[in-house]
Amino acid sequence: MLRTIIDTINRLMRGLGAIAASLLIALVFMLAFNVIMRYAFDASSIGLEELSWHFYAAVFLLGIPYALQSESHVRVDLVFDRLSPRKQAIIDLVGTLIFLIPTCLIIIWAGWNFTAAAYQLGGNPDNLSDFFTQLVSTGIGEKSQDPGGLLNRWIIKGVIPLAFAGLLLAAIAFLLERVERLRHTTKPDRGAQ
Repeated sequence: MLRTIIDTINRLMRGLGAIAASLLIALVFMLAFNVIMRYAFDASSIGLEELSWHFYAAVFLLGIPYALQSESHVRVDLVFDRLSPRKQAIIDLVGTLIFLIPTCLIIIWAGWNFTAAAYQLGGNPDNLSDFFTQLVSTGIGEKSQDPGGLLNRWIIKGVIPLAFAGLLLAAIAFLLERVERLRHTTKPDRGAQ
């Protein structure tokens, strides 16, 4: 049962990683297009430039849960690598419980409020039909201050709580894997430093 939960969360995190990778490829093409338009045709788009910033933010944010799941996150391995697997699991367990999970919960809460505030700026639609009409025409909530800029800033701001919800799930899977590792290394190590 525990392994099934871990594997399900890990599949979801690989999916977020695939989305981040796809957005990165789209970002490269978007930037190349914008540069070609600017230097070859003396034309540029503020909206396209803002969209590239949004894609970059989404790549970074959605890549964080994947980095934890694949254990490619930054870690100070100078001392950690010299410890036994049991002590490594204990350090990971304590760090995840004390630092990572509370941080995720705080950022999810603050990010949700940040997104909701951006959504509530300006006029809001009354029904689903009006929602989609307004989404593509005049935008909902906060808009770019620049002429030609993007509408619907709440969408990119919504990626913050979404990414940290993903990180929270990845942290839970990480935590469960460490518990599983501790169960398999129940003998205390006497000689390990």
